[in-house]
Amino acid sequence: MNILHIIPTLGVGGTERQLVNLLPRIDRVRFRQTVCFYTPSETLETPLREAGIPVIFFDKFSMSAWSFFRRMRRVIHEVGPDVIHTWLYSANFWGRLAGISCGVRRLVASNRSMAIPTSSPVVLYERILAPYTTRLANSRAVAASLERRYGLPAAGIKVIYNAVDPPAIPPANARAAVRAELGLPEGQMLILMAGRQTPEKNHAMFLRAARRVGRRRSDVTFVVLGHLFRPGEMHALVDTMEAALYVRIVNQREDMPRWLAASDIFCLTSNAEGLPNVVLEAMATGLPVVCTDFESAREVIPDDRTGVIVPRDDDAALAAAVLTLLADAERRRSLGAAAREYVRVHFGWDRLVRDMESLYDGLA
Repeated sequence: MNILHIIPTLGVGGTERQLVNLLPRIDRVRFRQTVCFYTPSETLETPLREAGIPVIFFDKFSMSAWSFFRRMRRVIHEVGPDVIHTWLYSANFWGRLAGISCGVRRLVASNRSMAIPTSSPVVLYERILAPYTTRLANSRAVAASLERRYGLPAAGIKVIYNAVDPPAIPPANARAAVRAELGLPEGQMLILMAGRQTPEKNHAMFLRAARRVGRRRSDVTFVVLGHLFRPGEMHALVDTMEAALYVRIVNQREDMPRWLAASDIFCLTSNAEGLPNVVLEAMATGLPVVCTDFESAREVIPDDRTGVIVPRDDDAALAAAVLTLLADAERRRSLGAAAREYVRVHFGWDRLVRDMESLYDGLA
């Protein structure tokens, strides 16, 4: 089966990493795959090329919308796919439209985040293409949001969960090295939150909780780690929250396993997530996780044995949960061990590969 994957970018986001890690694992005998992307960015395409998977790029922003559409049609004609699999909102629109216009009738559209309120023309377009589309979501929460926003029955949307790699073995001195890098004593406890600087991550809640905990315990530091689109705003927010004494800000890093290994608790304060890979990575490392109650949270933390869930935008509850865990090393250990086992069983790559190959086989 000849499959063309269309995705806006091959940057360093969670969806892009899922695609790049998935395709080399798919059976090469039964499936031939090509990837097309169209937004310039720091790219993850090297592992695909090394695995013998063709990668096609053209710059959407260097041409008109009509020229872009024609260029995508030309790619489809050149590849001659049996199936077009689109990833993320932009590709779900342009890729399926171009595919239908080229006579491709087997379409897979992957939604990786909660559907947002949209216009009537978009809802109409979604319903017109629904008969040709196998719809994927990476959580039941995302499937439910597609039903709410587009009127697509959630029962007809296939949920295939993400996968995460087993944790890399970090350097033996990760805890000491990270604390030295941050200018902290070796015995300092670290509370880590990793994620891009976007409004839905609600970093303000994390900072307010840091202030509450820091005023109670001087041996605790909160670390904000992630892609800072506007670092000045983040530092200003820290100052506004009067949290500078208790917080360190670290821009995007490629050595996430080291930071996870160096931390004592992982937190995520998002208001909305499709399925948070970073939480799964923390759980796979064996970190105890405290997470806000966004819609898909209980799909990754099913009970109080595997993590702690607190209300959204409730920094008092987050601070209380963190203080409770800091005071109970055995509770931290048991949460981390149960979380690691849960991720191993439910979010491994073997399971994801089986699910995707079964999906493609069904389309044949």
